[in-house]
Amino acid sequence: MKNCLIKVILVFVCLALMSMSLLAQRGRGGSGGGGTGGSGSACAIVDTPRLSTTTTTTETGAGVGVFVRVTNCSSGKKRLTITGKTVSSCGKETVFANALMSFAAGESKSLSIGFPVASDTCLGPMTVSIAAYDGGTMLAVGSAALTVQ
Repeated sequence: MKNCLIKVILVFVCLALMSMSLLAQRGRGGSGGGGTGGSGSACAIVDTPRLSTTTTTTETGAGVGVFVRVTNCSSGKKRLTITGKTVSSCGKETVFANALMSFAAGESKSLSIGFPVASDTCLGPMTVSIAAYDGGTMLAVGSAALTVQ
């Protein structure tokens, strides 16, 4: 019982630290949106997210860490909005992260985002996704499956 409690506390501490790194990105200054030094077309790659759970199942109230790499594949600097969301088996959508981040041309960033599975989440399969947007246009999305039991 004591080991289980220690593990749960450790997961929440890790998730809090991971969340702070993403939130810190929001405060960074940048030189506006749009590309420089090349075509103005936006391009992004979002790898398939890895989840911190040791299995593909979790329970309500548990913390989940999402680890993903996002790449600006355009030839100029871009400010991309990175959004994390879940969609439960009953169709309920929950946004757990939303941050504006600056990327140099060709730059990749590894992101760590933590969130708790809400206690009122429907049991069954859940989709966890991270998407990159340029303005209102989705450029790329990566998704992983998680079963809530």
